[in-house]
Amino acid sequence: MKYAMKILILGAALVMASIANGQSQGPQYQKPESGVPVLTGFVGFGSEFEHGQQTLEPTISPILLIPIGDHFLFESEGEFEGSYSHMTGQPWDHTWDKGIEYIQGDIFVNKYLTLVGGRFLTPFGTFNERLHPGWIRNFQLAPFVTAFEMTDSNGGQARGAVAVNSNLNINYAGYFSASSDTDWFVSDRATGGRVGLFFPKARFEVGGSFQRKLGDSRRNLVGVDWTLQLKPIPLDIRGEFARDPLVGKGYWIEGAYRMRKVPFAKDFMKKSQTEIRFEQFVVSPMMGTVDMGGMDIPSDNAQRVLTGWSYWIRQDVRANVAYGREFNAVDGDHNAWTVGLTYRFAVPLWR
Repeated sequence: MKYAMKILILGAALVMASIANGQSQGPQYQKPESGVPVLTGFVGFGSEFEHGQQTLEPTISPILLIPIGDHFLFESEGEFEGSYSHMTGQPWDHTWDKGIEYIQGDIFVNKYLTLVGGRFLTPFGTFNERLHPGWIRNFQLAPFVTAFEMTDSNGGQARGAVAVNSNLNINYAGYFSASSDTDWFVSDRATGGRVGLFFPKARFEVGGSFQRKLGDSRRNLVGVDWTLQLKPIPLDIRGEFARDPLVGKGYWIEGAYRMRKVPFAKDFMKKSQTEIRFEQFVVSPMMGTVDMGGMDIPSDNAQRVLTGWSYWIRQDVRANVAYGREFNAVDGDHNAWTVGLTYRFAVPLWR
């Protein structure tokens, strides 16, 4: 009995010594620091030059992020866009568009599900949610088809991702939007969503989108998107197809090559990127029967080719220039030059 008691005391002493040693030497779990509010966004200046017309476009887009605890995030983005245009022989004209891109609350239920409520970017395709900010997109000119997918919704959505295995991740988003004609909060009554399949080893994603318009002109919109990041060379290829039966259909495909592997002028090339985009839009014969709602799309079937170059002056400052040619029987074939400068900022609001 005494021998067993000695063994028990010795074992307990060894366990306590191991715990103490682990606390003094080994890595221990520590609760992550709570997030702090952040003010981020970008300031940009763009310009577009076509035959007989010049347009200057300053933009201010602040984003506010406020985490509350470990399971809630408030986020909002305002957008203020100016347009100073000049036609040959005419005085300069200018307008400012002001609006709220999104103002929403995110509840992180678990690692598979996030619930969103408020005003949010409509999850249709990838350009609207992932690429439309001025410091992210490769070209100042948005693709034709994004005119009817770059919308905002007022309502709720459920979104998340599931890792099926090491070769496949599935991401999803489903939403419902109420109708509103209030200034800064305009939205259509609609429902829909997107499902994406991401293959990590191939660095390839393909997604499908669906939207059901529930307003006066009820109709279904569909879309397909794809993204490929090549591993041997720093080249991204992405594109989208989208169709609105009352507006039209079209597609765009774009490539961006980071020039860090170019063997000459390395200090310059590692901060440079070349881009090219080809797109096509086919107008629906029924386009005149629907309210376009300010959509910026061609009045007739059109094609456009763009080539561009971007240079990062600093990690947060990018300059870009692009040349394109649009082919349109009604508006006429014409060239377009764009020059832009964007500054991305991020400032924590307290320590």
